[in-house]
Amino acid sequence: MLRAFGRISPDGRSQGLTGDDYLNRILNPKLLESVPAEVQALFGVARGAMVYAYFFYPLYTLAAEQLFRVAESAIGHKCKALGAPRSKDTLKKKIEWLINQGTIPESQLSRWEAIRGLRNAVSHPDCQSIFTPGGAIGLLGRITEQINSLFSGG
Repeated sequence: MLRAFGRISPDGRSQGLTGDDYLNRILNPKLLESVPAEVQALFGVARGAMVYAYFFYPLYTLAAEQLFRVAESAIGHKCKALGAPRSKDTLKKKIEWLINQGTIPESQLSRWEAIRGLRNAVSHPDCQSIFTPGGAIGLLGRITEQINSLFSGG
């Protein structure tokens, strides 16, 4: 049990989280079956690294950083599936194109721009960063939602 990180019980008491608690929180977010297999595989590696982070804390950071690249891959696959022009060759251009196509609602632009900015920051670091378990697991859920929204068909 990790006592440094925990949750508040319904009666207001602080409780440590067990390995099973972490495992359930990490395995709960799932990509839709309509998400391309290549993106599913990248996601599985990132999520698997997060599972093992219970035993080696820095893996939370590596897994979170990989999630930004998984989101980038999802954007690329969606652009390819919709026949985006070759000139849409950066993540920024791809996001803008998907918004112009109506695939990404304008209301989600700030979320995708945040993912893009964080992807850039973690891919070109000046120093080592560290994600907390809660931060990494929360990011897992948010990026899962963003990716699923690209392939939900609705």
